[in-house]
Amino acid sequence: MMVFWIVVALLIGAALLFVVPPLLVRRSVPVDSHAQDRLDISLHKEYLAELENDLRIGVLSAEQYDQAKAELERRLLEDVSGDGEDNGKQVAVKQTGRGTAVFVAIAIPLLAVTLYIQLGNPDAMSPEARNASPENPHAQATPEQVMAMIHSLAQRLEKNPDDAEGWAILGRSYLALEQYPEASAALERATDLVQSDAQLYADYADAYAMAHGESLDGKPMQLIHKALDLDPDNHKALWLAGTAAYESGNYKDALLTWKRLQSLLPPDSPAQETMATNIKEVQSLIDGNAPPLMQANKDNGAVATATNISGTVSLDPSLQSRVAPDDVVFIFARAPSGPRMPLAALRIGVSELPYTFSLDDSQAVMPQRKISDFPEVIVGARISKSGAAMPASGDLQGSSDVVALGSRDVRIVIDTVVP
Repeated sequence: MMVFWIVVALLIGAALLFVVPPLLVRRSVPVDSHAQDRLDISLHKEYLAELENDLRIGVLSAEQYDQAKAELERRLLEDVSGDGEDNGKQVAVKQTGRGTAVFVAIAIPLLAVTLYIQLGNPDAMSPEARNASPENPHAQATPEQVMAMIHSLAQRLEKNPDDAEGWAILGRSYLALEQYPEASAALERATDLVQSDAQLYADYADAYAMAHGESLDGKPMQLIHKALDLDPDNHKALWLAGTAAYESGNYKDALLTWKRLQSLLPPDSPAQETMATNIKEVQSLIDGNAPPLMQANKDNGAVATATNISGTVSLDPSLQSRVAPDDVVFIFARAPSGPRMPLAALRIGVSELPYTFSLDDSQAVMPQRKISDFPEVIVGARISKSGAAMPASGDLQGSSDVVALGSRDVRIVIDTVVP
């Protein structure tokens, strides 16, 4: 940062070397004193008008304006005051630019720095900004900083409730942090203000569903239909519509919707691969009315036995001081892709940790969507400070990588604080 300002100072100094010395040269010139006075007054008015304009648009502060105006008036007084004979003409040896030189020497650095502060980005030269730049992707804002920015945005929206873009940003920020009730409320405000944005309705449907039992029935489906009415090719709305059809057992509609979405996705993208897997699964359900894993086992003449998953959940010792005896622990399994709602879940007390768990179809959250329907799952655990199933700031959590159904030694360490 210091090097930057040194370079700026050198460049301004170099510019002044070209401008100021010529103004200090003394030379004899024939002048018409009255004409010169009129010219000085005219120039004074022009300079004053420029200063007033700079004050109006914010380039100069009131204090800077007063200083520049006082200097301008002093220069005018010097230029129009003289002891020569009032005969209208005289030959004078004048220091034609002393006042101007002083003014320029002050004004150029002042205006340059002021303009940079107003229009530039001084913080970009700070070490914090460089560390958080795209070239250094490992340097991320801390959860506290993120929450502070979100809180600041929420406060600004209280004073400016008609800022639709602000509500959309706030809602999507909460959605990314899995704070679904807050995301749903903010996105509702955004859709009230802007009723022509399909993506807003799709995000609102997602947040509302996650905040109300993780079900897409009812209002979420209404929002999804609004999104698709506005944009039939909206990726998220198509994904949610297909998911809703899948969860309700309407596999043919799910297949048609997801095939449409697949045709819109970039080739060889991760989303394309995920959609291909989902379509294959739905097609298997339509053809054989059995999950892919069970159907494959039948084709091989084997009996499917992988219907559950088990392991242990423990708490990182460094977080032991952040839990209370009455905190609740949720242990759950979910599909690696698709809806985030659990396939199976159980609830224990934090005092039972470390805990040996087993998840199977008897703990299914939705009867039509069982853990045995999926060959692979992700297992997670969360300590809820409020006792609610939905994650909230201050909760503690941990999860596994993608593991095969039937695994017997899945180890989950709760080692992260929900921002």
